[in-house]
Formats: sequence, C-alpha cells, structure tokens
Amino acid sequence: MHRYVWLSYPLALDGPRPPAIPAPELTDLYTVAKDGAGVQILRVANHTGTHVDSPCHVVAGAVRITDYGPEEMIFTRPAVIDLRVPDATVLMPSDLDPFVERLQNADLALFRFGYGEVRRTAPQRFSTQCPGFGVESARWLRQTCPNLYAMGLDVPSVAVIACLESTMPAHNELLSGDGRRFLIIEEMDLDHDLSTLIEVRISPWLVQGMDSGPCSIVGVLADKE
Repeated sequence: MHRYVWLSYPLALDGPRPPAIPAPELTDLYTVAKDGAGVQILRVANHTGTHVDSPCHVVAGAVRITDYGPEEMIFTRPAVIDLRVPDATVLMPSDLDPFVERLQNADLALFRFGYGEVRRTAPQRFSTQCPGFGVESARWLRQTCPNLYAMGLDVPSVAVIACLESTMPAHNELLSGDGRRFLIIEEMDLDHDLSTLIEVRISPWLVQGMDSGPCSIVGVLADKE
C-alpha cells in the first residue's frame, strides 16, 4: 500500500503572492438562495499560487502547458534536495555540487528551502525575500542533469524576487531551446516527510491558449517498513 499527500496549496484569495501578481477574485454569478444553484466567477493570474511554468512562459511560440501529454506529468524518480540558505540568496553551482549524483539520477528535482513555515507566518517575507536560482546555477542544472525533465520549489519563483532583473533569466536558461519540454513548478507544499517519496503526479489547469497555469500535485509515498 502507498500513501498520498498534496504537494500543492489550495488557491487562496488572500494567499501570499509576488508584488507583480494581482490577488485572485471570486464572485457569485448565481447563488443557491436566489437561483437554486451556485455558479461563481474566478478571476486569477495564471502564475498564482502553486503553478507550473511551461517554456511558452518566457519563449514566444514554445511549448504550452496544453501541449503536454498526461504521461509527461508523472515522475517516478523524484529527488528532494534540502537547501538552507539566507533570504534572497542566489544559488551558485557550488551550492548544488554536493547533490550532483542524486540530481543526475532524477527526472524531477524538488528544492526544499524550508519556506513553508515562512509562507504561513511571514507571507510578505515569503513573497519578496525567498532564495532561488540565477543564470549560473540554472545553467549548471541544465548541463549537468540532462535526464531532468522538471523541477519544483517551495518558494514563489525559481528566480530571486529581490533581484528579479538579474535572476528572471534563470527561467530562460531552463526553458529555452528548440522543442524543449522542461517544467518549473513554483510554490509547492513540501512540508511533509518525503523520505519515501516514489512518485509525483501533476494535474495542471488545461486552458487553450494559456502558457502555464495553476496545478494540483499529488505525492506518492511508499509505506515505511
């Protein structure tokens, strides 16, 4: 038997978000009291909360999230990488070197900075001061781990929001390239015991014309003996 955990957060109207992302809005179109059935309208930026970036996020005409098959959203060799660094740290290749063997054997890398607690207790800090990747560390990951098809993080962006101008190109480093089908999953809930994680399943919103989108993520855990 296996156990299952959510590795994504429910979309929240008052959830933390980077400064450039507007708050979601949820309004009633019809209600049970007035109309006998409820229908609501959700207005949300597609990079809100737990979401998955496709190459089209930063490369015009590249692969969109709706171009992926369901088999490309299932990962059976996940590696959880724990990194404890100060706020707004831009990772360097030397930060990743100790994990090279695990990363090279993985199809999905989950970088856990321990910012789930920050998300709960200091949402403004979470939204503006989280660590992440720069161009050099993104290039190291791409060049050193050719069997890696996706990465996820427990922070709101793979880039470092405090120095976004210099680190936003980390997206391009990871996602650019003819036919590139890499995925970046941002703002994951990794506050679980993931020592027996054997599989990760991603279910993105599928909206025609949308480059990337919010997603639900399930982690499959093997029972401990």
